[in-house]
Amino acid sequence: MLENGTKTQKINLKPIKMKTKQLILNAAILVMAASFSLTSCRKDNDKDNDTSGAEDNALADKSFEDMGQMSNEAASGGSGSFKLGGSDGILSHCATISHDTALNTILIDFGSTNCLCHDGRNRRGKIYVTYSNASKPEPYHYWDSLTSITITTSPTDDYFVDDHQVKGQKTVTNNGHNAAGHMNWSVSVNGQIVKPSGQGTITWTSTRNHEWLAGESTPFIWIDDEHGVTGSCSGTSAKGTPFNVTITSQLVRKIACPKHFVTGTFDFTPGTKPVRQVDFSPPNNGACDNIATVTINGKTYTVTMK
Repeated sequence: MLENGTKTQKINLKPIKMKTKQLILNAAILVMAASFSLTSCRKDNDKDNDTSGAEDNALADKSFEDMGQMSNEAASGGSGSFKLGGSDGILSHCATISHDTALNTILIDFGSTNCLCHDGRNRRGKIYVTYSNASKPEPYHYWDSLTSITITTSPTDDYFVDDHQVKGQKTVTNNGHNAAGHMNWSVSVNGQIVKPSGQGTITWTSTRNHEWLAGESTPFIWIDDEHGVTGSCSGTSAKGTPFNVTITSQLVRKIACPKHFVTGTFDFTPGTKPVRQVDFSPPNNGACDNIATVTINGKTYTVTMK
């Protein structure tokens, strides 16, 4: 559909300042702390040191969050009139972007061989993006209130990240402004990650809300942005072990401090093992630091995140 009679552009990607590309949070950090917690507890409980579930969840989380980020970058080009990228984005010059404005669709094609992107990850294959609302001129209809965006892979055009096959669908719905006056989005994912060399398959589903807490009044200045995420995700590791992640208080991320959440808590439960309660707030609530605490069976550990 996108490839027949549709204008295709090979883009030279440069930095962009559109805040909208920051709105889909990278939630992989949620599970990094859980992985650290398991490592730091080995001396206390040698039987409770399996990090594979946390690592698999982080891999799936990151892979699907990146799909949202890349669709934002591609949409911001609007009929190919905007050149994207730079160290600020993911897409690189080897990605081909096709827009079909009549059908409200975007195709992101990395080609059949590995394409090195700005985040250092190799990608190949295709991602398909559709959006429901065209009430405003391109590309702004992509960001319009009540717009629903669906990002999918195709069985006939496999999509790989660092030789891991990513399969499934991500849906992002703009809910407009909530009671607090903040723009927010409902985000759901149902997908799989097929590891290379017969290492197994990760299944992953998530249901979350992403809230624009600060910075909406300055749409072309992103450094003052703050975002919050609530919700949960679950799945099975490549070893077949089920896991669950539940955000127990809103996780807050400042764009000025992009690597880690500055406040908020979540529970990570790997199979039948004890719950890991992770807290990003201590020791300096709201500060830009890389410190969190993890509580297991009533004992609290301080962890330093990379």
